[in-house]
Amino acid sequence: MSLLLSDRVWVMLSEVAKRGIYPTHSAKLGIYRLPVDIVGQSEVNGIMSELKTQGYALDTYADRIFVTFKWVEKGFDIYTNTEQSAELNVTVEIVIGEVLDIIYQIKPLETFGDFYWIRNYRQKADHNAKIIIDNIIRNTKIGQKLLTYYQKIQKLSQTDSIKKLESITPLANTQKSLKEEKKSLVNPSVSTAAGKPSSENLSEKQAVVVPSPIPASNAAKLSENTTIQLTGTGTDYQAVEGPIDTGFKSKRQSAGKFQGIQVWGPYDAPGQLGIWGTDVCVDFDICISDGACIDACPVNVYEWLDTPGHPASERKPFMIREKDCIFCLACENVCPPQAIKIFVK
Repeated sequence: MSLLLSDRVWVMLSEVAKRGIYPTHSAKLGIYRLPVDIVGQSEVNGIMSELKTQGYALDTYADRIFVTFKWVEKGFDIYTNTEQSAELNVTVEIVIGEVLDIIYQIKPLETFGDFYWIRNYRQKADHNAKIIIDNIIRNTKIGQKLLTYYQKIQKLSQTDSIKKLESITPLANTQKSLKEEKKSLVNPSVSTAAGKPSSENLSEKQAVVVPSPIPASNAAKLSENTTIQLTGTGTDYQAVEGPIDTGFKSKRQSAGKFQGIQVWGPYDAPGQLGIWGTDVCVDFDICISDGACIDACPVNVYEWLDTPGHPASERKPFMIREKDCIFCLACENVCPPQAIKIFVK
């Protein structure tokens, strides 16, 4: 989103998102009214898990997620004739709800100490904040929801949706690339993948972090943990009535994996999605996305996964943290259509 933060005026991101100063957030800068809904602790936990892998310091309070990037400035103090270093940081806030705000405020340099020898601090902090925003939007569930919005509301094709997401987040993965380049200088054997164009990085990341709408031409770029797509030609299907077939493992074949989670066929996206999971199993063709399982789970095993085009419901409870299950059976017992089966170890 850094392209939209290049100046100090209001710029439209979409019909409901603006850049500038919004009264609710005082004088903080950022992106306002992004057409993405993040509701429920499971979705918050999912976003935080995705950002944690990028090396950010994270915190949450009420309806906000705080994403902090730290860096070290080095310089020469002409008064003491010594080399100096200072640890600085900038924090971006994600304000969740039915629409999304992503905001930040640059602290005065004096907040960190008497580092008068540092040059261009505000420009560097502002640039780092924009990198955080681009990573938040492209490399988390927010990006997935934006792709869905572009296709369903703005009627863009899958390819155009991905290109638009790329174009508004040009600084995504910048900090990661810089770290990889430094590693390659120390150890030449380290892969120089960081030198790839931004569009290639997005395509590789797409299969894992932004799993919705991927063009068919990108099928070869799916990872070992993700071998199926959520889009396809399977549109002639009806919703299936419960309960789930508890003996499905002996009757069905594996259709592949999605982010490491086993998927049992038959599978013909988007209308027929099969049964997902190994120990925590949900029949996606039965699920009506009422959310009872997500609310009942005490360890946040599930998070919402958008499945546009499915006849039963256009989002499903994805057991992304299946390994955390404590086998309390709460989700299985509260599911109205009986779409869940927990295999107790």
